Amino acid sequence: MGQRLTHTAKQAPRKRALLITIVLIFFISAAMSLFQLRQSISLLDENYGTSVFSMFQLKLELRRFNDALALYQVAPDNVHLQQVKTRYDLLWSRFPVLLEGVDGEQITKIDHAKATLSQAFNTVKSLEHDVFKKLATEPEHSLQIQQTLEPQIAEIDALALQNYYQTNTLFNRSESQVIDLQQQLILLMCGLILSGSLLLVMIIRENRLNRYQAKHDSLTGIPNRAFLQNEITRYCRKKQPFALHLIDLNGFKDVNDTLGHHVGDALLEAVSHRLTSGIDKRYGCLTCRLGGDEFAIIQPRLISSDSLGIITGKVIQLFEKRFQIDQHTCFIGASIGSVIFPEHGIDVGSLLTRADIAMYKAKDRATHSSQMLFDFDMDAQIHRRQQLQRDLRIALERSKLHLVYQPIVSLQTQQVVCLETLLRWNHETYGAIPPLEIISIAEKYSLANTLGCWIIDEACRQIDEWRNSGFQPLPVAVNISPSMHQLDLAAIINQSLKQHNLPQGLIRIEVTEDTGMQILKETQDLLPGLARHNISVALDDFGTGLSSLSHLQQLPIQTLKIDRSFISKIGEDQVSRRLVHNIIGIGHDLGMQVVAEGIEDETEVSLLATYQCDYGQGYLFSKPLAPSLIPECCRKIAMTANHSAVTETC
Repeated sequence: MGQRLTHTAKQAPRKRALLITIVLIFFISAAMSLFQLRQSISLLDENYGTSVFSMFQLKLELRRFNDALALYQVAPDNVHLQQVKTRYDLLWSRFPVLLEGVDGEQITKIDHAKATLSQAFNTVKSLEHDVFKKLATEPEHSLQIQQTLEPQIAEIDALALQNYYQTNTLFNRSESQVIDLQQQLILLMCGLILSGSLLLVMIIRENRLNRYQAKHDSLTGIPNRAFLQNEITRYCRKKQPFALHLIDLNGFKDVNDTLGHHVGDALLEAVSHRLTSGIDKRYGCLTCRLGGDEFAIIQPRLISSDSLGIITGKVIQLFEKRFQIDQHTCFIGASIGSVIFPEHGIDVGSLLTRADIAMYKAKDRATHSSQMLFDFDMDAQIHRRQQLQRDLRIALERSKLHLVYQPIVSLQTQQVVCLETLLRWNHETYGAIPPLEIISIAEKYSLANTLGCWIIDEACRQIDEWRNSGFQPLPVAVNISPSMHQLDLAAIINQSLKQHNLPQGLIRIEVTEDTGMQILKETQDLLPGLARHNISVALDDFGTGLSSLSHLQQLPIQTLKIDRSFISKIGEDQVSRRLVHNIIGIGHDLGMQVVAEGIEDETEVSLLATYQCDYGQGYLFSKPLAPSLIPECCRKIAMTANHSAVTETC
């Protein structure tokens, strides 16, 4: 089907040229037909035969008048005299028709015709006194009138005969022209019918093609989202169980970005072909492309949950095989979210939405291929996330968030050298929201930059408040979210410090390994730029990411924080002790200071001090505290030499 649409696209210029040709033929034929029709009507409108009739009537009336004169001469009574007068009047009336009417236009085409008629008319008019006055007393004068008319009768007879022959010739010629025009008109009408039929056929075909294209993907040729929605609606009306699987391609973006969009398009075509041939034809399913790298499969015959697993398992199996695109070998996975009608929804909207939720859950669970069947706990999580993102905006506007602080202690001097800020949010409905969830929501809904700027400003405000209360300001470490690398962090921090009249160096930045690598990849100068402004950068949760040692060579950081998962085992696990010892040594060799996170007992402190670890952080020293408790906690830590005593007081 994709080849069909591609072939149709290639045929478009040729079809356009053909359509223009047919339209031109149609309009030219129509215009010529109208022209020929008007010519035919014009020829038919010409009154060739009426002049012959008028001349015949004139000739006839002339002879009747002559006969009436002869009859009056034989029987000169009042009745015959009246007939002479009547015939004279009729004869008189015939001349204006030929001299002034339309018939006269035809007569004038004959040489000397008008002169002949005028002379005859003048002769008739000259007899008016004789007819109406003289004949009544002198009947014998009718013979003289006949003699006067005799030359005119001969000339009128000759003119009538000549007009007949000429009119007959013109009529025959016009009839021939009409026949020719009719034949031409028939040919033009055939052209109109043919071109009109071709236009109608093309319109019908284009209409069918447009309907097809409206419901099929232009790249792959398989049904699109509109077709899928119609099919889901149709299956819902049947009220028979069916399954809907949404598929998102894992790794497709990397292929598209590195190898180019033409390879990405070819890969999408290969995926659609593999799904239609491996799933649709074999299991009677319907595969659609929703757009981008998302596909959907309708599984109409759902007998049991096992049949659901057969389809999704087969899809995952299809993606385990490599895709060969031109000279490139591509490996991609599939995240599949599945729903069942009517268990998970009874309409298009609810089924698509919940399948989408399940698909993203599957994507979060595995980086390559996985499948997830929707359950309503997922829906509750989505509603929770939607509610939290709305409320987070309000919380930022109304200052409903707050910060707590945890001391970082020098393992050599037992003094608090720094504080780490930790975000807290006590939601009215859900209670205490974990910081990682807050950051995740802020990142997803474009609130991370606003939240990060608020944290920096709030930390500066709190340092200023401590200073005003007599507490010596300590540096405060602030965790930044991944998207904050897009901002000018140095300018934001310095502006906030300046606003609260604080010296540089009191705000430090902590980044996770993944965030640090993203910053390094997209903004090369950000971390070195922070160092130039006396803003220290610490690598948090070291050891939890991938290829951590290689990352240490690339990230321009000053402090290394060992994740609590390593520290918690050093008291009892030999391997963990060696690993932590080596990490501290590597950090020092690279010129970094090392902080151990999650310290909870004296044994860990003793071992870390032996390994020359610089700083410690954990519940042994203090849990995260509200700002008002920090000054007192720091004084107690400074006054207490015994770590166990610190734990009791804090």
